[in-house]
Amino acid sequence: MKSKTLEMCSMVLTTALLAACGGGGGGSALGSGASAGRLESTPGTSSTPVYTAAVYPSDWTTTGTVTPPSESSVVTTYPDGYVTTTQDGTSSKPFLQTTLAGLSTPVTDPNGNVSSATTTYNLAWGTPDKNGPAFAAMFPTSAPARLGVMHLMGRSITSYSSSSLGPTINKPSADVLAAWNAGWTGLGKNITLLDSYANIASCSDTAGTSNECHGLHTMLIAGLIAPYANLTGLDMNLNSVGKAGSTGSALTSPVSTNVINMSLGFTPCNNGCGGAPTTADFATLTSTSSGWNNNVVALLNTTSNGFNISNMLNSVVVKSAGNAYQDAKYDTTTAALVENASIASRLLVVGALDKNGSTSNKANIDKLIGSSQYYSNYAGSNTAISDRFVFAYGRDPYASLAVAFNGTGSPVGQGTSYAAPVVAAYAAVVMQKFPNLDAVKTSSIILDTARYDTLTCYPNCDPAIWGRGEASLSRALAPVGRLR
Repeated sequence: MKSKTLEMCSMVLTTALLAACGGGGGGSALGSGASAGRLESTPGTSSTPVYTAAVYPSDWTTTGTVTPPSESSVVTTYPDGYVTTTQDGTSSKPFLQTTLAGLSTPVTDPNGNVSSATTTYNLAWGTPDKNGPAFAAMFPTSAPARLGVMHLMGRSITSYSSSSLGPTINKPSADVLAAWNAGWTGLGKNITLLDSYANIASCSDTAGTSNECHGLHTMLIAGLIAPYANLTGLDMNLNSVGKAGSTGSALTSPVSTNVINMSLGFTPCNNGCGGAPTTADFATLTSTSSGWNNNVVALLNTTSNGFNISNMLNSVVVKSAGNAYQDAKYDTTTAALVENASIASRLLVVGALDKNGSTSNKANIDKLIGSSQYYSNYAGSNTAISDRFVFAYGRDPYASLAVAFNGTGSPVGQGTSYAAPVVAAYAAVVMQKFPNLDAVKTSSIILDTARYDTLTCYPNCDPAIWGRGEASLSRALAPVGRLR
């Protein structure tokens, strides 16, 4: 009788977890009320997912619609014939990054939930912007293109030669043009630029570099990367209401922001002084800037505020690294942001490059125009900053005196202030394509997909200088295989 009981136990255990054998009162081996599961002694065989690329009909910009890519489910078949779905891109059964990236032709953009080693990302597509290809078509050659007259914050941006002609703008990077042609323009996303706007009416200096003009430069750059994002200006003194980017009029109803650009901060010096500040100088700067920094930290952690700009608590925060050619930790605003856990998890600190890098034409840290002096702060020794640090092109997108602000010609400006809105616009474009991403995951994707192989330091790039590398819009829009 005993041998028969053991034989029955053996049969049970090869098929399911049922009652315990040999004594006891019976019941499920999983505990009271638990469902029976399956035990398989032989591994199953998993299918290979089949990728179907997105379909862009020839007339999609007028009457057609874009069909997002798709990925067939991964099913596992066991020796006893049992078949189960193990990956299908849903939130409960996401695709594993290792599965998709390990294919003979890696899948980088699956239109579904994907699990990295630590996080699941919902990469389901949003709706492409039908205006994207038309905007890309405005730059048909490698030469600069003349756009129409532009208006930002109620100020005109025109040709230097004529107030009735639009400005001549340099051709965007290949990554940006590819994004536009695919319909990713930042449509429906809101970028708030914390900058100089309170005295915008007096923005008329010949150099185009006064504090009053600074906000126009950063807003122009963001708008030329994410041309259909909504732009909102908030004055850096926190004493004026939010204003609409096109008209400069005060907001009459709340705007739910997605990205906040901060091309400002407190540094011990400017324009590439280099070296660490003295302990006394840094202590003084920290003390004098603490009040403003504390106010900004509080503002970035609000869901609503008196400026009619809501959702700051859930927005990507992009901060210029500073222009002192020193460790970024000496910018006291950057230091204050990384010390706040809520902000640090969605923060991007941005240094400036001398060009949009490529594998054949690599970029370097930018130098002051007309000199051999570097100016951009670098990632530095504080890993809380260097792990959130990327680089981007740090100059105005036009030739010297090709553009007029309020009728006055503006020479080319440069600085990490101009690199930050590039990355802020990248974030808006990524959030348009992947609308289910929050600020933390959007910033993580931009960090994880940044690259070193477009930089002069490659292949020996020190993270204490270069952080995570050059931000890459093309990789951020197809991130699978790089997510951590």
